[in-house]
Amino acid sequence: MKCLRCNSVMIYDKFYGLCEYFWGWKCVICGEIVDQVILENRELIRMGQVPNTRNRKR
Repeated sequence: MKCLRCNSVMIYDKFYGLCEYFWGWKCVICGEIVDQVILENRELIRMGQVPNTRNRKR
């Protein structure tokens, strides 16, 4: 996968939140992190909707 920010290589990695972990992609150059929730929220914003962050789990 290529980074949308800097066009570099992204690696699939495990990230740790407050109570749980999730998997996502991290750019090896700029540090951009992308997972399914981030992609869904970006799509909602692109369509002019506000993401509901309180009821979503990774």
